Amino acid sequence: MPRWVWLVGLVTTTPSAPPAATPDAAMLEAARRAERLAEHGPTVRGPSATGVIAVGAVLLTLAVPVIVFGERWWPGPVTVAVLGTVLAVRNWFVARRHHTLQPFRIATDERPFAVLDREQRQRTGRQITGREPVSADSAPLVRAFLQWQRRSSRAAAPGLVALGAVLVASAWGLALSSGDVWLLAFLIVVAVLIGAMGAVEARRAERVLRSLPDSSPSTDPATGPEA
Repeated sequence: MPRWVWLVGLVTTTPSAPPAATPDAAMLEAARRAERLAEHGPTVRGPSATGVIAVGAVLLTLAVPVIVFGERWWPGPVTVAVLGTVLAVRNWFVARRHHTLQPFRIATDERPFAVLDREQRQRTGRQITGREPVSADSAPLVRAFLQWQRRSSRAAAPGLVALGAVLVASAWGLALSSGDVWLLAFLIVVAVLIGAMGAVEARRAERVLRSLPDSSPSTDPATGPEA
């Protein structure tokens, strides 16, 4: 082949596109762990937080009649405490049946952020809280993590409400017997603050989830349309 033909071909040939970068293995593993938590929840080893809350509610409820014994308005705190205990015990039975018991500690091999380095954890944390736009490589992790948070919040809410009711009933009983209402007022303020913070966090999470691209199975190019 003449040399000039080779030179012309070298100059006019369009260079091929560089190979696409493969997703980071750590991000993929973190997303896989978060998706498992969102679908199945964490593994409970030993006593669950849900069960301990139910036991604590029962013990506090047994103490309420003693606190208000002989008081004129004793049915009020006793009724609230009994209702809280019923809700706590029912929540424990429902959580056992639907595998939504809450553990005290999530095992290291189930934690999504355990496989990420410091920079990845900080960047993903800012994206989860809405302080930074979600990047394409972390979108699956952010979506699954927020879905897991929503699942955990829904599972924990009945138990926390039940425990709060029993605590308020106990403080109510102390207020009736001693005339000191500071503890009762403090618990009510704390409950209002926790409810407000929970509502703000829920709206923030929904806003971040709505900003993510749709990845439903019916439109996933890897699996094709759903049958």
